Amino acid sequence: MLGINKLKVKLEKELPVLGTWNTLASPLVTEVFAQSGLDFQIIDLEHGPFILDKLNLHVSACENSPSCSPLVRIPSNEDWMSLQVLDQGAHGVVVPHISNRKAAEKLAKSIKYYPFGERGFTPFSKAGGFNNNNTSDYLKNANESILSVVIIESEEGLKNLDEILEVEGVDIVYFGAFDLSQVLGCPGEVKNKKVINAIKNGVEKANIKGKYAGGFVPQSKDDIKWLLDMGMKFITYEVDSSIIYAQTRNVSNWFKDEVGN
Repeated sequence: MLGINKLKVKLEKELPVLGTWNTLASPLVTEVFAQSGLDFQIIDLEHGPFILDKLNLHVSACENSPSCSPLVRIPSNEDWMSLQVLDQGAHGVVVPHISNRKAAEKLAKSIKYYPFGERGFTPFSKAGGFNNNNTSDYLKNANESILSVVIIESEEGLKNLDEILEVEGVDIVYFGAFDLSQVLGCPGEVKNKKVINAIKNGVEKANIKGKYAGGFVPQSKDDIKWLLDMGMKFITYEVDSSIIYAQTRNVSNWFKDEVGN
């Protein structure tokens, strides 16, 4: 059953949080990262080969850890997608390509029950505890604890950021640096001045409006410090596949140099 969203509790205390992107679709990998002390994982249904009926395994792997909240990125802003991942116990929904107020309002309504939204209701789910014994408590907790994350990754999204930030029910604004680098004319150059300036401006606006901001994919402690200094609270350190690859590659290169192979 959906419990306390420790991630939201930390954010409401103005504490920065650290997580990672989960793309490998292995429940054991999810469990490893959950046990590492991260505050959250974003289970990536947009770019990862996840099977929907196995999503509950990843959610449980996070929930059974001391501190890790499971968030899920759905492929598009569709009500049924939000409903599916939330019924399986996700603590929040991450939605790509949000570019205007209407899209942000649609997301906000899709993740909330009456009277704040239009989410379909069944208590007979993982999130609901598989029973209807305490539906009023469950509904109240779900409305209070579920997080919404909008991803800004287009010129239209940047242009309409002010109106998106006005939407009640949007908690976190995440700036997708790789997609923004494309639309700003510097594909893959996520630290190009045009990308950095656009994101810095967005983070400043989000903080003024009382929203939490995130973005980039920092790959080092220095990167993380840089984002914290920028004013971000929602830090996504690396991607699971890249973490495993980089560590293995570093040792492999060292070994080849050491033995002359």
